[in-house]
Amino acid sequence: MRIASLLAGAVALVLAASLAAQTAQRRIPEKALRGTYAPASFPGAYINGKLVQMAPGVRIVLPDNRTVLPAQVAADTPVRYELDGQGKVRMIWVLTPEEARKR
Repeated sequence: MRIASLLAGAVALVLAASLAAQTAQRRIPEKALRGTYAPASFPGAYINGKLVQMAPGVRIVLPDNRTVLPAQVAADTPVRYELDGQGKVRMIWVLTPEEARKR
């Protein structure tokens, strides 16, 4: 009986952690710029129709907080992004429709 209780508790913890991960709020910095993303040959990408360079180790984060490769993001995707000290794109957040509507 005790083992069943421990097992049930462990399952509940795993489910709670999974739910928390799915509903975690993203923190996109206020200073992050807005744009529309389209892939190009790496290390390039188009943001707002302009060819930009991606920084080594660039991260692209989907709304569910998964990271993807630059070529996995569709053209004309609304994003927020940050540049590094050299003016290269270092971080991109793919926006949900709700986030894209906010200014």
